[in-house]
Formats: sequence, C-alpha cells, structure tokens
Amino acid sequence: MVDIGHFSLICSWMLALYAAVIGFAGAIKRKPALSVSSANALNASAAFAVTALVSLAAAFLQHDYRYAYVWQHSSNDMHSAYLVSAVWGGMDGSMLLWAALVALFSSICLMRHEAEPSAAYRGWLVPWLAVSTTFFLTVVVFLTNPFRLIPSDITPVDGKGLNPLLQNPSMLIHPVCLYLGFTGFSVPFAYCMAALFSGDLSARWIDYTKRWTLIAWGFLSAGIILGGNWAYIELGWGGFWAWDPVENSSFMPWLLGTAFLHSVLVQQQRGLFKSWNVLLCASTYLMAVFGTFLTRSGIVQSVHAFAETDVGWVFLAYIGALAAFVLTGMWLSRRELRSSGKLQSYLSREAAFLFNNLLFVGICFATFWGVMFPVFSEAITGEKSVVGAPFFNRVNGPLFLALLFLMGAGPLISWRKSSLRALKKTFLKPLAFGSLIMVLGMVLDPSRPLAGLAFGLSAFVIATVGIEFHRAMSVRKELANESPVQRAVNVVRRKPHRYGGFIIHLAVAIMSIAITASYVYKTERDVVIAVGQSVQVGRYNFELKNLSESRERTYGALIAEVIVTNAATGDFVAKVYPERRFYPASGESSTEVDIHMTLLRDVYVALAGLAGTEKSKQDLTSARASFKIFINPLQIWLWFGALLMLFGLVLIVAPLKVGSAVRESVNAKAAEVHA
Repeated sequence: MVDIGHFSLICSWMLALYAAVIGFAGAIKRKPALSVSSANALNASAAFAVTALVSLAAAFLQHDYRYAYVWQHSSNDMHSAYLVSAVWGGMDGSMLLWAALVALFSSICLMRHEAEPSAAYRGWLVPWLAVSTTFFLTVVVFLTNPFRLIPSDITPVDGKGLNPLLQNPSMLIHPVCLYLGFTGFSVPFAYCMAALFSGDLSARWIDYTKRWTLIAWGFLSAGIILGGNWAYIELGWGGFWAWDPVENSSFMPWLLGTAFLHSVLVQQQRGLFKSWNVLLCASTYLMAVFGTFLTRSGIVQSVHAFAETDVGWVFLAYIGALAAFVLTGMWLSRRELRSSGKLQSYLSREAAFLFNNLLFVGICFATFWGVMFPVFSEAITGEKSVVGAPFFNRVNGPLFLALLFLMGAGPLISWRKSSLRALKKTFLKPLAFGSLIMVLGMVLDPSRPLAGLAFGLSAFVIATVGIEFHRAMSVRKELANESPVQRAVNVVRRKPHRYGGFIIHLAVAIMSIAITASYVYKTERDVVIAVGQSVQVGRYNFELKNLSESRERTYGALIAEVIVTNAATGDFVAKVYPERRFYPASGESSTEVDIHMTLLRDVYVALAGLAGTEKSKQDLTSARASFKIFINPLQIWLWFGALLMLFGLVLIVAPLKVGSAVRESVNAKAAEVHA
C-alpha cells in the first residue's frame, strides 16, 4: 500500500509540473486547448496527491515500520486516533498534507470555475494554481519524502512513538484546520495573479476571491483558536497565547487576510484601493508560506516548531520569486490598477476601512519584527536577543484598542461623507454606554486604566451591534406580522453578509473582554501541598486529598485528588484530578491539567510533580506535591466568542435561503434602514 503511495506522489508531482509548464504556454500563446490539458493534469495531480496521503495514513494504521517516518512517529501501543494524527505529527507528513490540500483546493477551484467566460483569465488561473501545487510537491518528493525506507534489512518491531504533547484530541483537527487555512489562501493568490497577467482587473476577480478568502480565513481562525485551546489544556501554564514565534506565524497571515476582507468592500462599493488589494491578497499568501518557513527552518525555537532542517532556503527562494512576479504584474497593469474613485472625506466608511487596514498591517509588521528580531540581532551582533510577550503586548495592545473603536464606529459611518451632526446622533447612545463601562472599570480598579478602556471599547462595539439589530427588527415589526424569532431570522436572511459581519464583531468584543479579564485579573500561584493539607489561593482552598499511580497502555501517571472549597464559607466547589504522565518509549513526560469551569472563572490546577525526594523512595500517603494553580476570570467566554465568530462566518459563506414568507414590500422598506 505504501509503495502505491510513493508511486502516487511521483505521479502527482509530474502531473503538476506538466500543468504549470503547459498552462503558462497556453496562457502566453492564448491556446485554450493547452489550458484545458493543463487543467486536466492538475485535477489528476490532486487525485494522486490525496491517494499518497491516504496511503501514508494506512502505513501508520498497519504499523509498517519499513518506513522511517512511520517508525519515528508511532508505536504499537498508540491509540488508532493518534496514529492518524501522527501522519502530520512530523515534518515529512505535514508537508505531504500541505501539498495534498493545495492540489485539492486547486482542483475544486477549477471545477467551480469551469464556466468562466473569459478564456484569457481562465488560461492564466490554471498555471498559477499549478505553481503552488508544484512547489510543495517538489519539496515533498525531493526534501521531505515520508516514504523513505529505513536503511536496513531488518524491519523494527516497534516504533519510537509520537511526541506526548501531540497525543491530544485537539491535534486531530487543529493542524488540519491551520493547513486548510494556509493552503486555502493559494486560491485567492492565483485569482489575483490571473487578474494581473490577463489584464482583467475589474471587480470580478474580487468577487471570485472573496468567498475563497473567507473559507481560508475561517479555517485559519478555527486552527488558531484550537491551538490556543490545546496550549491551555495541555501545556499546564494557565494561558492560551504566549506570542510564540510559531503562534505568530499563523497570526500574521490571519491579520493580512482580515485586512483584505475589509478592504475589498471599499473596492466593490467605491472603486478604491485596487493596488492595495492586490498587495494584501498576495502578501497574505506569501506570509502563509513564510509561516511554513518559520516552523521548518529551525531559525526560531518553539514548542510548536519542527526540528531544524535544511529546507528553509527553498521557501525563501519561492517567496522571493513570487514577490518579484507580483511586483512585475503590478507594474505591467499599473494603468488598470488606478482607482476609479477617490476618498472624498475622512469622515466616511471608506476612510474607516483605510485606518482599519493600516492598523492590521501595523500589528502584522510589529509581530513580524518581534519574531525576526532575534535573527536580525544574531546576524548583526553575533548575539541572539530574545523578544518576549511584554514587547508584543506593549506595542500591539494600543493598536488592538484602536481596532476595537473602529470596529464599533465603522458600521455607523456613511459611505462617501458623513456630517458631524449625523455622527453625533448615531454615536451618542453606543458611545455613552461604552464610556459608562469604561469609567466604571476605572473606578473599580484605578491601577489598571487600560483594562477599563478595553472593557469600555468592547461595550461600545456590543452596543453598536445591538442598535443595528434593534433598528432592523423595529422596521420588520411595523411592516410584518412575525414572531420575534422569525423577525430576527428574516433580518439576517435579507443581508447575511452584513449581519454575519456584525455577529463576528460581537464575538470579537466578547473575546476581548475575556482576554482582558484573564490576562489582567489572573491569580497565579506555585504551591507545595502535603497529602491531607490545604492551601488558599484567591477565594479558594485547595486540599490534597490523595496521590495515586496508574499504568496505562502507553504511559504511567501520577494522579492527584484535590478538593476545592470556598475559602470564606467552606462550601464544596469541585473535585479535580490533575495528572503528571510519563511515557517510557520516548522518555518524555506531560502535564494533564484539570479545570473547573464556570461562567465567571476557571479554577485551573496543574500537577508539576512530587516535591523533595525521588518518587521511587517516597510513600505517596505522606508525600508532598508541587502544583501550579490559576484562577482565570471569564475564560470560558473566550471559547464562546470563538464559536460565535465561526457561526457568523458560516452565515456569510453559506447564507440561509430566503423563504417565501419574506415579502418584497418589507424588504424594500427595510433596505432604507440598511443603506
């Protein structure tokens, strides 16, 4: 079966290379027959790439240790679910997954784009899709081939096992979502390049690109959120985001993709930002590839990164070549990229989007500088200076606060030009509500004014979303006999893009409140507790009731039984069972935290291990254990906001169909409210 996988991988690469060469020949010579042949080859390449990926998964499930990659990342006693996740648990398999997804996205794009009336545009689209597919398949075939044999006549009877940190349910979907996001941006990039080189720079390429960008952005968002959740429950440090270089490698294309999704609205509505949108679209894909370079080159140190390899230069060369083509295409199409309109006033929605874009790009640049600063400093001075979370918080924090303000203000401002009188009327209620929350926060805790400002701006966004929904609901109430639920559904149905966006804004405001509360008001203690004794942390008492050991199929575990009670009243709150696991096959250990979640706070307990003498010499009935205890306010609302954000995205990408009960007269009247 694995031999089929290796054969399929080679066939996929050859077909993709053929598609790229013949596709460019067809586009340059304007021969549709060559473009059709290129498209067929790319579809066949996708089929072979998926076959190779499935074959690798089968090798893991069958414990075929003839292959070095399978031996390095699995073992006989691993659960079958983790055998599947081991496919992308290392460098070689993750690159095959990446290549297969790029090929699959390219094939789906071609099938959906078959009715494209412009032969020239389609002729350029195919080879640019093939370029991405060919590059990643080339990396897999020649540099990171997962089908390499162990150089021995003796097949091992067992493997080394998967990294314990990756044996977590989140690892089944978190990496896949990230890769779907990264690879999904290759399709908008191909549309962008096709528009540049075909000379067709009408708003049509934006229409094609927007849905694909939303899909890629959604997968990337889900991957980032799942990664934060994995860090929260698996690493035992009580947080979900540490500005780690590899975390930032996914965050930077997310920022640029978000800026692009906002910026294209201005081009669609007002004909502005044409060159800017080309740069944003291309930069989003290039930054996604740069993230791959970061995680696989070894230039940054991270718990998320792969081992140091010699493939980094390949990605840098690819990024440089594509950047040169983008700039060349923009130069050749410079006349077509001139905006058909102009910015009439800074008190307009298009100006708000402009400032929004500048903030997103500013955050991306600051993050990029923080990630690469150790590399630059080592190259210049010979010493690696590390940039930590305080730098990112200090620089990006104010920019995020400004983004929150624009998130609330932007939808309230008219296109073209707004008067101060109209703005005063529109802003009065939401601004008053946000100011009230801000002042209240500062009065309750004068030592943290930025926290009060963050709460106030989040409240401002929530108020603007609520007012917009209320206005639309009021119009429908006057003109249609509907229940409140029907009214709300029909409001969203009529303009799913608008109200899906509002729901995303609402979700971001909720997440901002949760992030601010959990960062600023977190309680953290390292404690040592003997069996039968207790310690107070915050408003809770933690009693170590018992320590025990267990032996599972792949690991041994030290388990603590901790009773949590209210320190003031003595009332029982929860019983938690944090663990410390040891994996004999790899000699590594991991922390399994236990969390008592409520709407107001998380009680987070991590077992660091036994204190004092070695465990083997210690009676567990009288032992002392080390714990990390965190009280994280409003933490659950971060995950709720994330789910709400993805729900809003679904409304935009796959809107509800408008039912027959939605009357045209009501919609016509309601349109006045949304104008």
